[in-house]
Amino acid sequence: MNSPIIIFTYNRIKHLQTLLESLKKNKSFETSKVIVFSDSQKDENEKINIKKIRDHLKKNLISKNTEIIERNSNLGLSKNIISGLNETFNIYDRAIILEDDLELSPYFLEYMNNGLNHFSNFKNVASISGYMYPVNPKKFSNDYFFLKLIESWGWATWKNSWKNFEPDSLKLKNEICKKNLLKEFDLDSGVSYYKMLKDNIEGKNDSWAIRWYASTFLKNMLTLFPNKSYVRNLGMDNTGENCNYTNIYDTELNQKFEKNIKIDYLEVLSDKKVIKKFFKYSKYQRYLEFLTNPKKYQKHIKKTFKKVYFSF
Repeated sequence: MNSPIIIFTYNRIKHLQTLLESLKKNKSFETSKVIVFSDSQKDENEKINIKKIRDHLKKNLISKNTEIIERNSNLGLSKNIISGLNETFNIYDRAIILEDDLELSPYFLEYMNNGLNHFSNFKNVASISGYMYPVNPKKFSNDYFFLKLIESWGWATWKNSWKNFEPDSLKLKNEICKKNLLKEFDLDSGVSYYKMLKDNIEGKNDSWAIRWYASTFLKNMLTLFPNKSYVRNLGMDNTGENCNYTNIYDTELNQKFEKNIKIDYLEVLSDKKVIKKFFKYSKYQRYLEFLTNPKKYQKHIKKTFKKVYFSF
């Protein structure tokens, strides 16, 4: 059973072209339903870019299975994704979700559809992640394994799992604090998901993903991960909404998929330790990136300054 593919796009034509090219290399793409949510421009300066995006979609996604939904006004990243998924799950019981800055393995859809079909009746499984951090695959317990975590770079879920999504970040924060789960929420790793959640409350980021993670975390739900990534994120180039420049998360694409591999239906502590170690490494590596190549961070610094300046 092929699940519908949901694509969210805004104004990055080159990124979108790469995504579609890689998606078409997947065998089941031609027989899959594709729904694209194209957000509208924030101002007149973006009007030309949005037209290019929509013209490109109409030219390159010519199929009875394709539906292009053009937003009439700018919703922004979170609202476009949240409302788009709500609309999708009014019709379908599962979906594969992509943003326009991803490059996919030719085996991405096979892995995703297999996971969605296999774990559809497991109430404690929140999602299927196509991405894995650039870690030696041999360090993990299996080719595929579970973590009490989510990843939003090429993922999939079911209608029943998405019902657990809580959009109120303040409510999520209060519940994490009340249950004294702050350390566990951050994986005790040096990467502060809790800070991301606080920043979302204060309007410093527009992340739906941190709320999705908090929602599934509080429900003790798991996500299936591959030991080698089926997704490469190309948006860490200062063009994204919430992601600044870095090459820490660059990864090679997995060029194989094997079915019917034994998987433990619990989070394995050794796998969690591998991820925790990578997060601790990445925190200090980003400091090193900034010190050795500060020009790459200029856009981020200017953006941060504007937020601070105009908040007074």
